[in-house]
Amino acid sequence: MTQRVDLRVGAAVADAAPELWGLFIEDLNDALDGGLNAELVRNGDFEFAPTDREGFHPLTGWTVEGTAAVATDDPLHPNNLHYTALTGPAAITNEGWDGIGATAGRRLRLTLFARTAAPVRIGVQLGDLAEAELEVEAGGWQRLETDLTATATGRGELRLSVPDGAAVDIDAVSLRPLGDDGEPLTFRPDLLAALQDLKPSFIRFPGGCLAHGHGLDNVYHWKHSVGPRHERVHARNTWNYHQSRQIGYTEYFELCEATGATAIPIVAAGVCCQNSPGGQHAILESEMDDYIQDVLDLVEYANGGTDTPWGAKRAEHGHPEPYGLRHLGLGNEDQITPGFRDRSARIEDALRAAHPEITVIGTSGPMTSGADYDAGWAYARERGFAVVDEHGYQSPRWLHQNLDRYAAYDPDGPEVYLGEYGSWSSKIRSALAEAAYMIGLERNPVVRLASYAPLLARVGHSQWTPDLIYFTAEDVRLTASYYVQRAFAAERGERIHEVELEGAQPVARDLPKEGAAVVQSTRAAIAFSDIVIDGNPICDSRTGAGGDGVVLAQIDPTATELSFTAVRESGTDGFGVRLGPADPHTHIRVDFAPWQNKNTSVFRHDDGIGNHESDHLWPGMEDGVPVHVRINLDGPRIRVWVDGEPHHDHALDTRPEHRVAAGVLSRTAPGGLEYVTRLVNAEDTPKTVHIALDPGAYTADIELLTGTGPDEGALFEAFPTPPTRTQATGDDGIAITLPPWTFAAAVIRGA
Repeated sequence: MTQRVDLRVGAAVADAAPELWGLFIEDLNDALDGGLNAELVRNGDFEFAPTDREGFHPLTGWTVEGTAAVATDDPLHPNNLHYTALTGPAAITNEGWDGIGATAGRRLRLTLFARTAAPVRIGVQLGDLAEAELEVEAGGWQRLETDLTATATGRGELRLSVPDGAAVDIDAVSLRPLGDDGEPLTFRPDLLAALQDLKPSFIRFPGGCLAHGHGLDNVYHWKHSVGPRHERVHARNTWNYHQSRQIGYTEYFELCEATGATAIPIVAAGVCCQNSPGGQHAILESEMDDYIQDVLDLVEYANGGTDTPWGAKRAEHGHPEPYGLRHLGLGNEDQITPGFRDRSARIEDALRAAHPEITVIGTSGPMTSGADYDAGWAYARERGFAVVDEHGYQSPRWLHQNLDRYAAYDPDGPEVYLGEYGSWSSKIRSALAEAAYMIGLERNPVVRLASYAPLLARVGHSQWTPDLIYFTAEDVRLTASYYVQRAFAAERGERIHEVELEGAQPVARDLPKEGAAVVQSTRAAIAFSDIVIDGNPICDSRTGAGGDGVVLAQIDPTATELSFTAVRESGTDGFGVRLGPADPHTHIRVDFAPWQNKNTSVFRHDDGIGNHESDHLWPGMEDGVPVHVRINLDGPRIRVWVDGEPHHDHALDTRPEHRVAAGVLSRTAPGGLEYVTRLVNAEDTPKTVHIALDPGAYTADIELLTGTGPDEGALFEAFPTPPTRTQATGDDGIAITLPPWTFAAAVIRGA
């Protein structure tokens, strides 16, 4: 039976944030090289290294026939030390990313640098799809190019060969498709089109954790990513692979222009990531003046006239006109340590003095609460930041409980940039929870900017899930969350209206009364002894790495106490304790040194999706050293002690979930006032929403995203049922029917 819901649209109460919806781009999940970068050759500079990932080396991605040796004598450029020396008969073959694709009749441009003591011809083959030759004259490094025209559609490998008796050095091998203008493409067209369809107001780059790096030697320096490709500084990627920096700051600004977005670059606040070996480190005092100047030079590169040093560089790189930079983010999820405070303040002071036109965005922690969040906001208020960057990945349950989170923020305090957010699955239930939360963002103008993260992930190459867009070598897979983001950005309003929903009831979720205490260790062998649950001794137990876990006893998850001693016998990291029934039922999980062998954390699981609830700094486990644990569950309250020290005292959020949500914006159009309306039905019951407006006749263009059930959608796959479009008419308003598990985006106009 369809449930009636009445939506009363009240007066306009505030201006909408005009640039609210944007994109977050980080070189994560092979998002750039092997993704958005149109380059088809993998490791064409021969700069992959074991420091990137165990097993990587300068010939990763290549196979060798005959004699081909990696060398570093008299390299092409000091930033590009390695090249390959071939002594014929010999060949090197590049696999690309899962093969190199070509389309019949389409051209690709091959470029490379080569040198030889005597003239030689390099044979070029792209599988059985195309072939050519390159002539190398005697002498030093020379840039060569040729166009390959595919005779068929398919995938192959790029093979470069030299004949018997020839000797040639090769470096900076590139193969790119040509666009309709006959020039090599910078961006993969289908991925670029998917980003353009999101109509972003802004793009954040280069991260994320990539911005402040895994150690001081890994901080992202923008100057390393501009200029000729073979002069750029390659880097170890903090996500455990290699960055060629072919998509660097020059291409970033180009991408902003291609999508109609403004740029929000993020620079390190003078410190590296606190998750680096040894923790957070500050840039050396002797290097700080240079680093501050680098940040100021970035603004000059973006905005300076061609009569300035870096404005002239921008023109040299092909863009004489300024890019019009207006925002710059300082830091990313940093701990507010004395080193951070000193370095960040000095950079900010220099920016404010030299470039008062730039809005500097501050940083808070990686979560929506906790010590880092509190310290980040306190520091931002102390320094008078206009905007603060918040991050938070949450479960659908949390999002539905927190639609009005930002209504409690001080409207006279700093505004919010929600720089990273998303829900922990690719299911429709997560997309609808995000849509409901985005309605809350939209109706609270303290939120100025927001960007879902992560954006891109190559299937089979991901380090983080979920993601907005998945792709392979041949296709782009759009998720339900993508369609939600697209709908919000495609139709925007100018004024926020009060709304009142009648007939939609919040959903209460009771904590389960039955379940089990289960221990599990993913990467370690753990021995458990002295186990006592509710006063009853339990037999010793042991878990192995990657096992299914061991049930200690049945418990009441709302009223129990357990204690035990844990000893790591081998492996890395620690263990977890599940308290309650298994997924998809609600339960608690307490983790002890789950990642990088540090910290303790409390998670809550609902509908098979976990949510981070509480975190505590802890140095972790050592082999053979006992750890004494006590956990007390009392209704929604969870308390955890480790070696007698209190780690957690956390109360679960028991507020009901708002599974039906609505938001209305208005805008002025040539035909009169239009109402941009968002509706969410994250329930099993269909709803007909009656939208009451001023007297008159109305028409509505409606886009519906609907799942066959809450768990439709999967990681690494396209959402199987893309949105459909329909229309409706009515007097004094519009009625829109929402099937179960549906998001509707409607534009309502006077007829």
